[in-house]
Formats: sequence, structure tokens, C-alpha cells
Amino acid sequence: MNKSKKWLVGSVAFALAFTLQAPFAHSATPTVTVVMPTQWKDAFAPEIAAFNKSNTTVNIEVNWGGAQDQLIAANKSPDIINTGDLFVAAQKNLLLDLTPYMAKDKSINSKDFYPALLSAVKFQGRQLALPYRFNVGLLYYNKTLFDAAGLAYPTAKWTQKNLITAGQKLTKSSGTTATQWGIGSTFGWWGEWLIHVRQSGGDWLQDGVVALDSPEAIKGLTFFRDKVSKYDMSPGPKADSLGGFSGGKTGMEYGGHTGNWPGYNAVSSLKWDISVLPRGSKSSKGAELALEAWGVSAKTANKQAAYEAVKFLTSVAFLTTQWTELRLPPTRISVANAALSVPVAKRPSPQNLEALFGGIATGMTLPRTIPFIKVTQEVVQPIIDKMLEGTLTPQEAGDQATAAANKALSILQP
Repeated sequence: MNKSKKWLVGSVAFALAFTLQAPFAHSATPTVTVVMPTQWKDAFAPEIAAFNKSNTTVNIEVNWGGAQDQLIAANKSPDIINTGDLFVAAQKNLLLDLTPYMAKDKSINSKDFYPALLSAVKFQGRQLALPYRFNVGLLYYNKTLFDAAGLAYPTAKWTQKNLITAGQKLTKSSGTTATQWGIGSTFGWWGEWLIHVRQSGGDWLQDGVVALDSPEAIKGLTFFRDKVSKYDMSPGPKADSLGGFSGGKTGMEYGGHTGNWPGYNAVSSLKWDISVLPRGSKSSKGAELALEAWGVSAKTANKQAAYEAVKFLTSVAFLTTQWTELRLPPTRISVANAALSVPVAKRPSPQNLEALFGGIATGMTLPRTIPFIKVTQEVVQPIIDKMLEGTLTPQEAGDQATAAANKALSILQP
């Protein structure tokens, strides 16, 4: 065979090989990465594996137990980012705007998300993530202690007066030593006192400045203190909390967190349930509403594939698994309705799921001011603690917290 024929045969063989191989290379399924806690693996790994096997649009690779923040700091961000209502403002340049992807997607059914939850991860008109779980402040109560005291369980009609009456009746002592608390106290963070401030008509931030010195805020702080020093139904910072709500010697917990449910249910002797928070001195609104969401990294090389993965992780099927296996409150209305369709007597604790999903309506998200956590924990909280210790009045605490927090914001606010 002469050189020209050899060249022709070789060229045809190369072209044929390229033609045969090109479709496979072109149709290779893109892989996107996400970090998830190890404790979710047993519930989620089978679902994700089945999804990867059944579709050709994206392959989800999970880094179980990884550190998302460290990866982002090292410029090795996962394609899918776990974010939330408190973080989307700070991460506005890190997260991809999902709005155009959702606009052309006929199967996303965004109306199935609770509007307040979907809106909470929208910033400046951009949908930066899709919510998958939420927490809302609720009134937790020990059914055994209520039964022993002959008290009716809390209802949605409760007011602050009902709370005080029940709290005092549930409190017991031996001499000067408490043996049972009517209602617990939340120390070290804003989880309870900010609810009282908001239910009194105040707030942490008003018109861009910290306003914990307003008359309404002072009224809320006063009630937070009075639970301890006036009504004698809650432990102070130096008192024995008797193991908190899970210890079985506390009648109620104000606010709480859905993340504590597994721990409560692990205590076989603890019979408990939830109700919406009692109406405060001015309003029923004020329960902290917080949520986590899946977003897409703006730096991902596979934007459409990552969006498809986020859609799967917030789908009805996946959120149903999330709820039934891990009891992480779902963000889709249809999944909530399915949970509510189960007869109350057949539900594990908490049984009053109507309170859980109904609480969304009276919940309020936290300020999106970027340094909120740092300023509240490092500047405001120590002052609130002094108020509970009795070294500051509520007015003094509100004045000092406002001045110190506004000064800190002026330095930290970008």
C-alpha cells in the first residue's frame, strides 16, 4: 500500500473513531458536588443514588461530613451551597440567581413552597436558593407535668396571662430550692428574648438602626426578666435549670428549636407536644422563623446541572424522605399537607403539626444585616445576661445594648 492510501485509511479510521466516540463524550453526565452532615447519610444516600441512576442530566456527589465554609475559603466551593435566610445577603455574590432557571422550568412548581419561606431566600429580586427545612418558635410543653397539675394543654388562644398562670402553677420547690420549673429560660443567645421584644411591638432593628431602647422593646425585655425575678417561674443564670426541657422537670419552653426534636424523642419518659406561641403584650407575631436552603455556586462550571440537582433536593419526593426519616420540617405545602393528613393519634411527637406549619404565619425572619450574629452575640447578649443577673434594669440594658450595637454596626457594616 502506497503512502497516500495509508494516509487515507488512517484518516478514515481516525474520523470513524472520533464519530463513534464523540456522542458518548458529549452526553457524559456532569457531576456536581454538595456537602451534607454525616447523620443524614443513611436517609439520603439511597435516594441520591437512585436519582443518579435514573437520570442523565446530573450526577450528585456528596461530601459527607465535609466543611463547606473551609472549602469556600480555599476557593474549592461545592457546586451546591447550603445557605439560609440569614446568609443570602452576605452571599449575594457567591450564589447564582435561580430566577431565570425557574422561569423556564415548567416542572418546578414554585407555588408549592410556602411563600414566606421562598421569599426569605430572595434578595434584591433574585431567588438565590430554594428552601428545604425551617424552624419556627413554638411553645413546647411537658404533657406529664400538665396532667399532674390538672392543667389543660396550651392552645392557639393562649395569651401571656395564660402562660404566667400555668407557669406559676407548674413551678415547685423544696424550701428555697426549685424542684420543678414552670417554664425554662434561654440563655446565651437571642432565641427567646427577641421573641418577647417583637411580641411587644419592638424589634432589634428599625429603620436601619438598632432599637432595643424603644418603649416596646423595653416592655419585651422586662417580661423576659420578670419570668425569673417577678413571677418566679423560670430559672435565672445562676440557678439550677434541672436539665432543661429534656430533663423532664420543666413544664414549658418558649421558642425552642425543631433541631432538638430527636433529642427530646430519645428520652423515653418525656411526653411532649407543641403549640403556637401565646400572644404577647401586643402581637402574636414575633416567633423566630429561620430556614436552610440549597443554592448554586456562581462559580460552578455546570450551572444548569447544579440547578437540576437543587430542584431534586427540594422536590416533593426528597422532602418527603427528609420529613419521614429525619423529621426535618418540609418547606413544600403538599408535603406538609401529607403530614397533616396522618391522624393525630398516629403521629410521633410532636403531634400538633398544625402548630408547626401554622406557626409560619406568625414567624419573623431575623435582620439581614450582615454582622447581626456577631453583634448580637458578642455585644448585645452580655448586656442582656447582666439584666437577668439583676445588675441592670431592662431600661439600662436596652439603652446600653442599643448604643453599643449601633457603634459596632458603624464599624462592621460594609
